[in-house]
Amino acid sequence: MWRYFKLSSAVLCLILFMCYTSFAGGLSTQFVEVRLKGLRPGKSCSVKDKSGRELIIENTTDSKVVDIAVKAEKPVGYNLVPGYKPIPDLSWVVIDKDYFKDVGPGQSAKTDISIKIPNDRKYAGKKYQVYLYSHTAGKETMRMGLMSRLLLEVESVSK
Repeated sequence: MWRYFKLSSAVLCLILFMCYTSFAGGLSTQFVEVRLKGLRPGKSCSVKDKSGRELIIENTTDSKVVDIAVKAEKPVGYNLVPGYKPIPDLSWVVIDKDYFKDVGPGQSAKTDISIKIPNDRKYAGKKYQVYLYSHTAGKETMRMGLMSRLLLEVESVSK
């Protein structure tokens, strides 16, 4: 029994070492948290136009070509910034390009995001949070991912 434990531990260590050394690097982004203020219900706005920021995901691996996917996700309660609620509907978030094939080492994937708050007074003056999950996709055996936080502040509607 003891010999089996030593053998299985050695095999596990070898596998973990091979995974670590064969996949040095990961994904990187400067788009960590972006706050958009003054969003108008019923109007669409581009994150790039409103904030001057695009979502750029860099492949920082040494030698691995990866596919990268981007999707919007609702935050869970313990990840919410105080004063913000989870976005009511992910359809408010439109990612211009959400899949990038064959992003080489040192290369980047770049996309803009559009936000459209429905034309309804109940959203006026509210603050919402949504995550953008950028991750490796395709046939990769090891997944890497990043969460970027988008904070949305809807302007109040005057009566």
